[in-house]
Amino acid sequence: MYTMLFQRNDGRAHEERRDVILEAAVRIIGQGGPDAITHRAVAARAGVPLGSVTYYFDSREELVREAFRFYVASASRFLAALESAAAPADAGELADFLVDVARREFMEPELVRAEYEMILNAARDETLAREFNDYERGLESRLAARLERLGAARPVDSARTLIDLVRGFELERFTRPDADLEDLRRRLLAVIGMLVASDAAPVRRGAARSSSPSASIHKPNVVRRRTR
Repeated sequence: MYTMLFQRNDGRAHEERRDVILEAAVRIIGQGGPDAITHRAVAARAGVPLGSVTYYFDSREELVREAFRFYVASASRFLAALESAAAPADAGELADFLVDVARREFMEPELVRAEYEMILNAARDETLAREFNDYERGLESRLAARLERLGAARPVDSARTLIDLVRGFELERFTRPDADLEDLRRRLLAVIGMLVASDAAPVRRGAARSSSPSASIHKPNVVRRRTR
């Protein structure tokens, strides 16, 4: 099973050394935020000479920006590998897939923290903000395709809702390390069920209510909370 976020460019020493430096920068950001980045700190964490860091990155700002891009590219490959091994056929399997993504991410909590630190940094950098939004749209598009196959009439909106739910759980787990993944699965199942069932068979205003319990369940107004 694929579990590692970062992969090495075997056989390409130049690219591998640069990747080692950027991975070290990402991990430092996860521990202390972008302000903790210095050429010397990154060199020490990467186990390379200081001159190697300054050779690739002239300034601290360039190092932070390239670390962000390196993380996004690595995260995209990580998720693509998980997606290629999963083909959810129902709401339960889709919930299991999303829980598995969260579980694997929290195998290295500092990388999850790094993602949110870099999102905040992108809010002050228009170029990185655009690149992050492209990454986010890719996540939404792939998840929307799965939801459409499950019958969601508004798959893109549904995908955004689920991504925001998972992100909310990640933020919760920063302050509550004991936050239960099974609780996340339960919430996902409830929301996926409403998104798919309600989209597939919307209730018209004024229609008579059925006596069945399921007919009394209405899709709530979901206020989208952007954390990125």
